[in-house]
Amino acid sequence: MVALVLVAGPLTLLASSCSRKVPSADMLRGQQAYLAYCAMCHGDTGAGDGPLAATLATESGAHPAQLDLASRLDALGRAGVRKIIIEGGGHLGRSNLMPAWGEKLDPALVNQITDYVMALPTQKQAVPAATIQKYLQAPPGTPEEGRRLFVYYCSGCHGPEGKGDGFNADSLRIRHNVRPRDLTDASYFKDKTDEQLYATISLGGGHTGKSVYMPAWTYTLSPEQIKDLVSYVRATSHTESKP
Repeated sequence: MVALVLVAGPLTLLASSCSRKVPSADMLRGQQAYLAYCAMCHGDTGAGDGPLAATLATESGAHPAQLDLASRLDALGRAGVRKIIIEGGGHLGRSNLMPAWGEKLDPALVNQITDYVMALPTQKQAVPAATIQKYLQAPPGTPEEGRRLFVYYCSGCHGPEGKGDGFNADSLRIRHNVRPRDLTDASYFKDKTDEQLYATISLGGGHTGKSVYMPAWTYTLSPEQIKDLVSYVRATSHTESKP
């Protein structure tokens, strides 16, 4: 799948433990925004290993900052991290490849991203309870609507018929040794639960033990739309729904 959202630039954010009490709803929104805007460079866990990291290092000598190092954030503080997110790297003596997100995101969302970044050192790779709750609450998906979404959002990598042969597939294979999943492979999907498929589409591959080149769609698509995609994957792979 190819993300249609802006992705964050590298280099400047430094993570630490979060000393503020953050409401769970705000933390979830911060996580969703981080996965959508920041993880492509900084990585799903903040390790600086997002799918764009190698390209940045090769082409510009830049390395996305590790956001999972608590000791570094202690020097910056929450206000310092927030300032970097808002003003970008170029304005603060860091890399100009780190965008100024204050020009694009509302202040409340910037605060939520900041809180999530501050908490990254304590985060564990697990499907958040809120994601599971959204999955359980959303109505069943329809493959017809899933097909429409798939063509728009996913076919660039997974191919027009889901066979892993989209126009980005060769580049991913040659440059990154990554092959988009063949969604017609019943032997792979028959043992996967619908919840697992939902989590991978929602949170991205890196967050669910798969390729970091699979984006997180939780901030672009609604739970209902993600369930439509799950339904389409089931139809394409000719596998039964497995709650």
